[in-house]
Amino acid sequence: MYFKNKQGFSLIEAMLAVTIVALVLTPLFVLENAIFSGVGRMAETFHRTLFAQNFLYNAQRDEPVGSTSYTVERKEEKPLTMVRYTLSPIAKRSSLASVKHLFKQQVEASGVEKASPKATCVLFAFRPGAAS
Repeated sequence: MYFKNKQGFSLIEAMLAVTIVALVLTPLFVLENAIFSGVGRMAETFHRTLFAQNFLYNAQRDEPVGSTSYTVERKEEKPLTMVRYTLSPIAKRSSLASVKHLFKQQVEASGVEKASPKATCVLFAFRPGAAS
């Protein structure tokens, strides 16, 4: 068809432009979603690591003097986290077993959901006064 007055775009041209814009922007929105979910997971892991480190220091302070094994557990609310502190002698099969009076302090912070991130802090403590 031939029109004398050609001002503006035809319907086909407008639909084609919208389709091209949609094809360009769709991967950007998918990428943005992936980035934000990754940032959320990393923030949750970071918070759990801080809980674990803080809990390690508090458990060290509260554990009985001269103890060789000790376990304590606590539940944090935001994000929902189970934190467990364990003091135990070094395992016999470990390469560190030859060092006398060496103990392993471990804190595990994990979420309630199966896919939630987990943080673990391990500290080796030399206690010459304790029996190993």
